[in-house]
Amino acid sequence: MLEWYQELALDLQIFYAFGILATLLLVIQLVMTVFGAGEDVAMGDFDALDGADAGHGSGLGLLSTRTIVAFLAGFGWTGAMARGGGMALVPSVLVALAVGFVLMLLVFWLMRWLFSLRGSGSLDYRNAVGGNGTVYVTIPAAGGGTGQIQLVVQGRLATVAASTLQTESIPSGRSVKVTALLGGNILQVETI
Repeated sequence: MLEWYQELALDLQIFYAFGILATLLLVIQLVMTVFGAGEDVAMGDFDALDGADAGHGSGLGLLSTRTIVAFLAGFGWTGAMARGGGMALVPSVLVALAVGFVLMLLVFWLMRWLFSLRGSGSLDYRNAVGGNGTVYVTIPAAGGGTGQIQLVVQGRLATVAASTLQTESIPSGRSVKVTALLGGNILQVETI
């Protein structure tokens, strides 16, 4: 196989080298991502041009490892096909650059879209306002302290501190409606 490569013209050797090496890197990235090593082994931040931000480890930068490897793979294989098909060197390089850049942008947009699907996992108790729950720990009357309620917030069952403005305490097991969010994570409730 090495003999085949050595018999190629120098320009084809360069295109094939970019294509083969970039494809190997793509396969390694794919395997690492499938087995959960994609983010743990990120390259981190670096500056490419006198303070210009060239990317970061989250995979969202235009000049990230993923996008550069996609560019090199597109450049290498397109250039090799163009030269192998008889196209002159300069048009082959231009077409290879264009295809590489398009692949780079596609990977950038794909990664940006995928990372936008992530959720923080944190509950936002503002989403509980208007919802119903059940008193878990008795809630003292007229803001005299807090009890606890259980309710579903963002698809998860949560036990949350609650208070009421009602003149009577609300015993455990009663159904309540959340009317407001007080302070950080204390819900104001009233009986249903």
